[in-house]
Amino acid sequence: MKTSVLIFFIVLSSFGLMARYPKGQSPEHHAKGKVNALKSILNLTNQQTEKVRQIYMNHYNSRDSLKKIIVKRGPNPEVINSKLTPMFQAKELETDKKISSVLDTNQKLAYAKFVSSRKPGYIMSVRSNNE
Repeated sequence: MKTSVLIFFIVLSSFGLMARYPKGQSPEHHAKGKVNALKSILNLTNQQTEKVRQIYMNHYNSRDSLKKIIVKRGPNPEVINSKLTPMFQAKELETDKKISSVLDTNQKLAYAKFVSSRKPGYIMSVRSNNE
């Protein structure tokens, strides 16, 4: 009896951990988070918000596709990261330029400050997604 109760609580807690730390979040979820952050930092208009949302949706869908293609080619996380990182950095720069084109002068200054505050060099680990 004690064993079955213990197993029940272990299984129940594992479901709680899975809900708290999802394996991977959708491009829509990532885009929504970025847009909400930028909307509060830059005071985006509704039109700008929609354009930025679309830019981020394209960005994260593209990243997701790249990741799936490269991960499918090999199981070695170090090799995968070495291929993904430069591609993701290039996509990040491209996205930054697209977003800047939507902003006015004051917003561009605030956005440049926001971009410069990010960690230099995007590093992503796919280990947790493959194990």
